[in-house]
Amino acid sequence: WFGFSHPHVIQLFGACHVGRPFFVCEYATNGTLVSYLRKNPDQLWAKLHEAALGVQYLHARGVVHSDLKGNNIVIGSDFKAKVTDFGLSSIESSEAQPLVSAAWHWLAPECFSAANTRPTSASDVYSLGMCIVEALRVVEAARAGKDTQFHLPWRVADRNAVKYHAVRGELPYKLTICDNNQWDLIKRMCALNPEERIKISTVVDEFDTLANASIGNQTENYIETSAIGSVESVSRAISEAREMLVRPQGSTDRRDAVLSLYVSLWDSLEEVKVQLTKSLLPNVGLSSAD
Repeated sequence: WFGFSHPHVIQLFGACHVGRPFFVCEYATNGTLVSYLRKNPDQLWAKLHEAALGVQYLHARGVVHSDLKGNNIVIGSDFKAKVTDFGLSSIESSEAQPLVSAAWHWLAPECFSAANTRPTSASDVYSLGMCIVEALRVVEAARAGKDTQFHLPWRVADRNAVKYHAVRGELPYKLTICDNNQWDLIKRMCALNPEERIKISTVVDEFDTLANASIGNQTENYIETSAIGSVESVSRAISEAREMLVRPQGSTDRRDAVLSLYVSLWDSLEEVKVQLTKSLLPNVGLSSAD
């Protein structure tokens, strides 16, 4: 872990074995992925993409995380998602017997085997797929204004029930906010046969596509809302003009009213111009994920 250096992997600064052992690592000031998505549901795919980049970095170095779940993906002070908690990590090529995660809701089916099958990079891909389900559940509840405390990928809390379904290649139910393309991605990441699962490089690419699509939708909604507000302000100015022109007034009052009207209408038209200019800029008002 000490040798890792990547923006989406928590940095280890050092450790001490004298007295009570401890280590010092980067502090994730913005909490876990789960807590972050409760307040920022629109960031779901961007943060999952960043986490996948961290996992890809590990796999490129032959490291299997072995304990991927929403609480082991954190958001740093730079607002980037980072993979953390390497207590169960192992070198994929090592012959040493690794520990198996107790987080059964995210555990790949082969890791339930009595033969103590070693976690692999394919196992990590499965766990990351379960992280999608977990994140979608949190976001769905947050948008509905419901309690987001119970956000496990599987609806059941009983670990044996989870194992029963997982080893048969079954998946949690499809959430209403999950479209068919997203669900197909989850199925390809969580195939029962590890050899049939997509690679982390494909996961990164598809997360990136979904993140960009999400940003595009947010931008369109922002532009549409701003444009509607600007057009409505012009409509109000025109309506006021119609009322003012038919209202009997003295010549001085009428002149002042007309001047005031022109100023109001001009300001409204300038606002429309500003919003139209912004609509031509990419990712207006939004920060893109690295």
